[in-house]
Amino acid sequence: MLHSQILYREALESDCPELVGVHYAAVQALASGHYSADVLAAWSPEPDEARYRWLAGVIGQEGVLCTVAEAGGQPVGFCIAAPEQALLRALYVHPAAAGSGVGRGLLQHAEQGCRARGVASLWLNASYNAEAFYVRCGYEPAGPVTYPLSEQVSMCAARMVKHLAPAA
Repeated sequence: MLHSQILYREALESDCPELVGVHYAAVQALASGHYSADVLAAWSPEPDEARYRWLAGVIGQEGVLCTVAEAGGQPVGFCIAAPEQALLRALYVHPAAAGSGVGRGLLQHAEQGCRARGVASLWLNASYNAEAFYVRCGYEPAGPVTYPLSEQVSMCAARMVKHLAPAA
């Protein structure tokens, strides 16, 4: 349980080491009951410079919305949305902050940013461990999906969609 107020802000390239750490911790701790060790390793390998550079490239892309949730000055979650694709690309919360509302807050920021850019509905591929969270947040299952993580490993997930109310 978090005891600090959550601050939501735009991600910076300098956040990448901490955000990759959040991603790694979340996948390893929260998805381990739903996916094999091979999937976990391909989905979120150990943090390293290559992963930091990859995430910095995503954050730096024009039109991409990347929000960080901070508690006590430390990132505890982040999300990445691509409004031009009406896609929520990623949402991860550190296991220590799971269940505290951080994920819902990040999702609301992403939805607001997409709505403000004229997005009528948002879609995502939810990992099985996160599917119930998205349902609670108003997303509807749209069928199973499998996508490659590497040449040897694919991941099964649930395609989900939410129709967004128009911006006021």
